[in-house]
Amino acid sequence: MSEPSADAFANSTGSAMTEPDNRPRPQYGEYAPIAPVAERWPAPEAPTLVEAPPVNRTRDVVVTTVLLLLGVFDVVTSFATFADLSAALSQVYAQLGIDGTVSAALAAPFGLAINISRVGILAITIAVSLLLIARHRRAFWVPLAGFAVAGIVSSILIIVVMSNDPAYQAWLAQVQ
Repeated sequence: MSEPSADAFANSTGSAMTEPDNRPRPQYGEYAPIAPVAERWPAPEAPTLVEAPPVNRTRDVVVTTVLLLLGVFDVVTSFATFADLSAALSQVYAQLGIDGTVSAALAAPFGLAINISRVGILAITIAVSLLLIARHRRAFWVPLAGFAVAGIVSSILIIVVMSNDPAYQAWLAQVQ
């Protein structure tokens, strides 16, 4: 069988060879040496991502707004109660059957701390909620988390007041 010429090979593949192949023919079990690459193409640019249009989250905005308004209502209506914490805890003592009243000198600074912390947590909650709404993210969970944090902080401060109150300590000693 005769060997095909370079012209026959070019015609069979459909492309004309511009230069003859000067590489040595490979022997049995050998690879042909690779010819140097004549020209390098620049790397393709990465495709740019197109942001999806914002999703309409009307329900999330309405729920978040209602929860924030409930938070504002709660902070405003309970402000007077925590401002006079000794009177509020004295009513709780009366319901529990504890003789005596809460020391006003002890309860006043803690009532102020509760009011300040609740107003601060509400302000942070409103700011984060508005930021998430502006970014078209879910925000309904922020007022719920703010409510939980405010409740925990208020409860801890009330427990501190009650555990340091002499009337409560006497009642605990009597019960045990």
